[in-house]
Amino acid sequence: MNKKKLLIFDLDGTLINTVKDLNVATNYALEKLGYPLRTVKNTTDDIGNGVAKLIERSIPNGINNKDYPECLSIFKEYYKAHYFENSFPYEGVKETLLTLKTRGYKLAVVSNKFDEGAKKLVNFYLPNIFDAIQGSIPTLRYKPANDLVNKVLSELSVTNKEALYIGDTNVDYETATNSNLDCVLVSYGYRSKEYLLELTKNSPIIDSISELLDLLN
Repeated sequence: MNKKKLLIFDLDGTLINTVKDLNVATNYALEKLGYPLRTVKNTTDDIGNGVAKLIERSIPNGINNKDYPECLSIFKEYYKAHYFENSFPYEGVKETLLTLKTRGYKLAVVSNKFDEGAKKLVNFYLPNIFDAIQGSIPTLRYKPANDLVNKVLSELSVTNKEALYIGDTNVDYETATNSNLDCVLVSYGYRSKEYLLELTKNSPIIDSISELLDLLN
């Protein structure tokens, strides 16, 4: 792995554990419309492609369900008012990021979470750390497409070879591949280490974010 200038992090499942708040908001919307509730495990498995896909996977018959648009709308309204209640950064995240910053790395977040939510969540729990925070916006494709990553690379004037992508799911691995970035996967997030080992033979898998410090050395 050549020397990197920029480290791009996924948000949910990599920097911050948001699954409980996502599960609560999903169940709030489902219950309002009279549908079966989802377990935290269900929601964990459904995360990765943005909130529209989360609700599609949560409501019976997905986007073919006539109540899907209303369910998504109820979810968004509730989640925007409650997404700080049960979320928290993973152990060692803030300390590791600050150390990386002192070592001269540029740091960024690229997330499929809606842009306003991504920025609010990061700036609340991890303020004044990142050089760029990019969530999903209507004009760009969701990960694993490379649109969001390319926007950040352009804004920070960094090439693909100078950037490293850190995430926790198959979506992140595919995003890195589609963006021509080296990738590191974390095993403490929303996918098991066994799953990640089956996914790749080339990308390092770390069990703690702090392992990045040695890996980059």
